[in-house]
Amino acid sequence: MGMAEKKQVVFELPNERTPGYLRRLKALSDFQEAQKSENNGTRKFDNLCRFLAGYVVEPSDKDEAYEALMDATKEQIDELFALIGGGNKTDIPPSSGVS
Repeated sequence: MGMAEKKQVVFELPNERTPGYLRRLKALSDFQEAQKSENNGTRKFDNLCRFLAGYVVEPSDKDEAYEALMDATKEQIDELFALIGGGNKTDIPPSSGVS
């Protein structure tokens, strides 16, 4: 992806009517427990991106989604975590000046 190419990360967030509520709670709990027991910082970042990638619908390629997540700002990631329990589709551009 060149610097001139613009890319957005599009998350599809569940709402109160989205099936799988308990499955999402379990996935969040599993992620939190894994992070607590993980001592390797690099693996913590990988775990975080894999967890968040479950909510990424664009880019659909998982490698591109991973890279876009790595370029997101702290504010964008915090906003995503705040919305994971329920919300609407949202576009979150990466922080690398790409929108």
